[in-house]
Amino acid sequence: MGDFIRRLLIAAIMLLFVSLLFLGGKASEAQSPSLSERTKGWTWPSEGMISDTFNTRNGDHKGIDIAGDLGASVYAVDKGLVVKSYYSQSYGNVIFIKHENGLETVYAHLNERLVVEKQKVEMGDIIGKMGNTGRSSGVHLHFEIHEKEWTVTKENAINPILALGDAEVGQTVEAAAKPARQEAAEAKRKQVEKDMTTKAENEKKSEAEEKEKATKIEKAKPETLEITVEEPVDYDPELGQVPYKKAIYYIKENEISKILGELPALQAPKSISIQQFNEEQQGKVRNIGAPFTTYYE
Repeated sequence: MGDFIRRLLIAAIMLLFVSLLFLGGKASEAQSPSLSERTKGWTWPSEGMISDTFNTRNGDHKGIDIAGDLGASVYAVDKGLVVKSYYSQSYGNVIFIKHENGLETVYAHLNERLVVEKQKVEMGDIIGKMGNTGRSSGVHLHFEIHEKEWTVTKENAINPILALGDAEVGQTVEAAAKPARQEAAEAKRKQVEKDMTTKAENEKKSEAEEKEKATKIEKAKPETLEITVEEPVDYDPELGQVPYKKAIYYIKENEISKILGELPALQAPKSISIQQFNEEQQGKVRNIGAPFTTYYE
């Protein structure tokens, strides 16, 4: 009886461990984002026609082929880091990009490689040109996706159609952005338009300010000399010289200086007293019609 209970307890413990392992695996699987979530917003790597799909050639073809024009642009499907960029006997000119979502993409048979190892790229960046290098029978792009990393046996290969969208042989694809990329492009376009509008408004405002300033200066140009005179009692208009007892001198040039925030351009003339004037006139001959001279006290 004791042996039976002991066996029963061992079986229960083993069942508990199995259950915990099963539940742990399920929880881990639930927490891992799906392939569609990780590749949301990806763009096709090139434009052209699908010429071959995944797992053909007796299961050895671990990617898709996109046939197109020689030199057609090849794009990074997502942002990432270039981990390899070299020439291979089989792949020809090939580029490997490691992405932040844990996937690695391969772009093969390129005519030209435009990126180097350890270079960061953004989604939609042109990384190369379509070609016919390596073991290839025509101009096309061979594209692969691998979980974590590429290996020689390609056991981590994923069907690119699952990430890029349904497509079959003979179908034309475009390197058109999915919604996420379209939204980013639209936001960038709106920002550029806003910056251009702001620049135009600032230039217009600056022109208006300059025009207003020029108008003020034009209106403030010196035109008249305004004098307030308080004449002496014995003033004789027949005299050729007029002894002003007091004069207040205004000139518009100083108004311009005030507008511009400068020091006055002109200073009032030095004044003399009536006594000084009379003393100066004692030795002079007064001629009728002589030019008027203004004196200040």
